[in-house]
Amino acid sequence: METKCKFTFNFIPGFFEDYVQIAKDSANGLASTQHNLGLIDRAYETDSHLRSSGSLTQWERFTRYIEHLNQHSPAGESYKLIYVIRHGTGVHNVVMERVGSEAWKSKWSQLDGDGTETWADAHLVDAGIKQAQIVASLWLDGAKEGMPLPGTIYSSPLARCLEMTKLVYTPVLAEHQRPFQPVVKELLRERLTAHTCDRRSSRTWIKQNYPQYLLKDLEETDTLWSADKVETAEEHASRKLRLFEDIFAQDTSLFISLTTHSYAITGVLAVIGAEKFRVTEGTMFPLFVKASKVAPSSNFPQL
Repeated sequence: METKCKFTFNFIPGFFEDYVQIAKDSANGLASTQHNLGLIDRAYETDSHLRSSGSLTQWERFTRYIEHLNQHSPAGESYKLIYVIRHGTGVHNVVMERVGSEAWKSKWSQLDGDGTETWADAHLVDAGIKQAQIVASLWLDGAKEGMPLPGTIYSSPLARCLEMTKLVYTPVLAEHQRPFQPVVKELLRERLTAHTCDRRSSRTWIKQNYPQYLLKDLEETDTLWSADKVETAEEHASRKLRLFEDIFAQDTSLFISLTTHSYAITGVLAVIGAEKFRVTEGTMFPLFVKASKVAPSSNFPQL
């Protein structure tokens, strides 16, 4: 299958700590949320343009730098800072840990539940809620230091991401008198397998439980998930590429947020040409991304 690219995307290193190395250095091989998101204490070429750069925080100076890049870049180039959030611990994560990976993959993942717990469109457990509250606190503290709030918040339509987004962003947006209107994106969903935890609820259910969310083109029923179909790595990479093309083509916000899933993050990293790393549940990390418009081609990233 060929995907016609409208943009090329590039991860820009050197502004945040190396999350690949952070993951390698951790005991479980997974990166977690870093203080100040790992923003490196460094100078920017725009510092000399600021009359009072010495009184500005690192975040405020970095924000000015991103704004400068977008104002002075050649036509067809744009830059965004993307806050990526992996949902907190869900019922499915707990059950998989309890029964073991092999039993989960071969049996339990294909069931809706075990009669006691339900993990179809898995919800957050208490641990996941606490993880979301920690990220919410990071935002409250970070905003005081000039950490720019996202102009647009995107969420996967799965319940654990919808709830994670609500818990993370409601406090800080209320604090700054900003509206809470996340945009639900099917393209942000996890890589599709026969696992029922990744089968979404109906549009009606989402609208009833998360009335502030913008659903736009979301269909009533889940037409993507199938019990007998697994999304290939190529198909998944193509879906994440379409997500980025859509966002960079239509969203003028310089700062955006994506609430998504573990393997979906792998797809995102592939799209922007970043080295793969994995993160723990409930982690937020930054990606500084450059987009360049290109002539139609058949080039797209591989997972």
